[in-house]
Amino acid sequence: MSSFKIRFTPESAKTIRKFHPDIKKLIRQAIDGLPHNPFKGDELQGELSGFRSLKPRRYRIIYKVDEENSWIEIYHVGHRRDIYENFRRFLTQISNKS
Repeated sequence: MSSFKIRFTPESAKTIRKFHPDIKKLIRQAIDGLPHNPFKGDELQGELSGFRSLKPRRYRIIYKVDEENSWIEIYHVGHRRDIYENFRRFLTQISNKS
């Protein structure tokens, strides 16, 4: 399997920049392992089907794997208490803009 490249949505990059340095390090370590094992995260179900969730401690990294182009796109990052609700809201916003 070839190594995948990581891309961040503007929203995910902005969110990561706001985290405490210790949390940034935790998130970075989790993301750094993805190019070699892109299917490490759990598959999401229902309306979030097609996305995966990586779970470093109390945080979640929601991403999608594009096998054809060898990309991993990081869509959303946040605390487990509200990440899925916030991500659903984000998806609704971008679908309304289309």
